[in-house]
Amino acid sequence: MMKQTIYMAIDDSGNLIQDKIMTFGGIIFFNSEELNDFTKEYQKIVELYKPRYKRLLKRHPAIELKSCYLKKKHFQVFIDYLSKYELMSIAIDTTKIYKSILKNKKSKGRYLDYAIKMMIKNTIKDLVKTNKIDQNKELELIIYVDQSSYKSNGLYNLEKSIYQELKYGMTNIRKNSKFKNLINNKLTVRVIFKNSLYSYPVQAADLITGYTRKSIVNKNKDNLKIINHLFYIPK
Repeated sequence: MMKQTIYMAIDDSGNLIQDKIMTFGGIIFFNSEELNDFTKEYQKIVELYKPRYKRLLKRHPAIELKSCYLKKKHFQVFIDYLSKYELMSIAIDTTKIYKSILKNKKSKGRYLDYAIKMMIKNTIKDLVKTNKIDQNKELELIIYVDQSSYKSNGLYNLEKSIYQELKYGMTNIRKNSKFKNLINNKLTVRVIFKNSLYSYPVQAADLITGYTRKSIVNKNKDNLKIINHLFYIPK
């Protein structure tokens, strides 16, 4: 029975303290060939539009074309291309989070950890339902995370906690509810922190999560149709 290898690239948009809505989002690849093909094609698009941002890149050479810098018409070109892929996001309504969580650095870290886990877990659940993942086959899950956007201050590192959620059906953030496991065979989870300047999948994740957050804030529900796996917390 062949091993399945799934790749995910993740980034965030917004702030847990300063914004009413914060999002994590990303893109999914179902094999290394799809990932490599995407990287080559996305690089071509980036290189095509870079000359149009000469002033910005001259002042700040160590930045990529992030969602906050792109002009609307250019941004839409990127989104149209990304819409061909499997996309995911989770939106956090920060106004519903307990103040005690927001006041404590470790608690905030655990909540961000929880948000990423829930996005990944529910996405995997959807993929199992649609037979894009066989829960009875061995699964290797490789997750690229923007190193500048996420630092885990929780009790468990992100890699271990995602593994536990998927393999054993661990509890939610308050540890008062249990969930059924999603993967019945061997599971490997690898979280790799990336410098987004050198990672086109993570750059794409920045655009996806920025697009999701902006669409939710502006109440553009139609825009969200391209996000295949969209979740909201707290419920």
